[in-house]
Amino acid sequence: MTRRRTLLLLAGVGSAAATGGFLAGRWLAPPAPEAPAAAVPQEVLPTEVELSPEAARNFGLQTAPVERRPLVRTIRVTGMVGFNELRLAHINPLARGRVQSIEVAIGQRVRRGQRLAVLDALDLAEARHQFASAQAALRQAEAETTTARAALQRAQNLVRSGAMAQSEVERRQAELARAEAAVQTHRVESEHWREMLSRYSPAAMGGQQEPETVSLAGATPEDARGAILAPFDGAVLAIGATPGELVDTGREIFALADLSTVWVQADLPERDLGAVRPGAAVSIAVEAYPGQRFPGHAAYIADQLDPRTGTARVRCEIPNADGALKVNMFAVVEIEAPLGREGLVVPDAALQRMDDQPVVFVQLAENRFARRDIRPGLRQGGLTEVADGLEPGEVVATQGSFRLKALLLHSRFGAED
Repeated sequence: MTRRRTLLLLAGVGSAAATGGFLAGRWLAPPAPEAPAAAVPQEVLPTEVELSPEAARNFGLQTAPVERRPLVRTIRVTGMVGFNELRLAHINPLARGRVQSIEVAIGQRVRRGQRLAVLDALDLAEARHQFASAQAALRQAEAETTTARAALQRAQNLVRSGAMAQSEVERRQAELARAEAAVQTHRVESEHWREMLSRYSPAAMGGQQEPETVSLAGATPEDARGAILAPFDGAVLAIGATPGELVDTGREIFALADLSTVWVQADLPERDLGAVRPGAAVSIAVEAYPGQRFPGHAAYIADQLDPRTGTARVRCEIPNADGALKVNMFAVVEIEAPLGREGLVVPDAALQRMDDQPVVFVQLAENRFARRDIRPGLRQGGLTEVADGLEPGEVVATQGSFRLKALLLHSRFGAED
C-alpha cells in the first residue's frame, strides 16, 4: 500500500512539473513580431494650397519676388554712445571781465548765435575806445586827402597859366601822397580794432542786437557790455560761472554739445578687421528702445589694436535728430561687411518649417501656392539667402505664409484619415 502511494505521488509530481514547464514556456517565449504598418508615401501628401479671394484678404497675405542682391555678412559687436567730438565746444570768454548775467540753464537747447551770457568786459571797453579813435583819425585823414587833392589841382592849373612855379606843384603832390598814406594807415588800424571788437563781443558786430547790447554808433568807453554766443545749435552741458564773478580768457564758462549726431565707439575683433571699410552701413540697438534700430555708418577705423583685447576701435556716426540716444548708453552694433558676391534672397517672413525642413510657399496663381523645400544661407537686414530651391523672378508668400502652412498641415491630416 505504501509503495503504491509513493508511485502515485511521483506520477503527480512529474505531471505537475510538465504542466508548469509548458506554462512557463508559453509565458517566457518572445511575442511574434507584428507586421510593419504600411508607410504613407510622401508624394501622395498635399503640397499645394488654394485660397478664396476672401480668405486671402482675411489672412493679410502678402508676396515678394525672389531677388538677386549683393550679399553682406553682419558683424555684431558692442559699443558705447558718446559725443560727436567735432561738435563739442568748451567756451571761454574772449575778454577779461565780470559776469553780469547767465541766460541759459544746464540741459537747455540753444540755437546758433543765441546769447548765453553778458559780460562787463574790460578789454572790450579798451577795444571800443581804440576803434572809435581809429575811425575818427580815418575820417580826418580822408578829409585832408580831399583838401590836398584839390590844392594840387589848383596848383597844376596855375602852372599852366604861368602864375605858379613848378616847385609848388611838386610840394603839393608830396602833401597829397602823405595824406593818402595816412588814410591807408588809419584804415588798417580801424579794421584791426573792428576785428578785436568782433572777437571780444560778436554780438556787438552783428546785424541783430539785443536792446541791452550797445551798438558801436554812439558807444562810449564806459559801456563795455559784451555777449557770449552759442557757436552752433546744441545743448548746454555745463555752466562754469555765476553772475558777479570776475573771469578771464582761461576760464571755461560753458560746455555745449550738438547731439543731432552721436558717435558710437565699437570694439572690432582683429579677425573681422579686414572685412570692414570706412563708410560701411551700421545700425545700433539700445536697451531703452526694444525692437528699434538706429542706422548710421562707420566713419573711422583705428590704425592700431588695443594690446589687451586685440580689438580695433571703430567710430560710427549715428543721426540723432530727436535726441533719443543718450551719451554713455550701451549699444549692440551691427556692421555690414560685403562678401563680394551676389545671391538669391527672400524676406525672412517667407520662411516656414515643415517636417524639420525649411520651406517657402511659391505662388502658382493669384491665390494658389505650393510648398517648396529650400536650403537657406546667410541672413542680412531682414532678408535670407536661398542657396538652393528657388529661381530669380519667382514670387513667394511673406506675411501670412504661416497660415498657408497651417492649411497645408490640416489638409494632410485629412488625407491621412
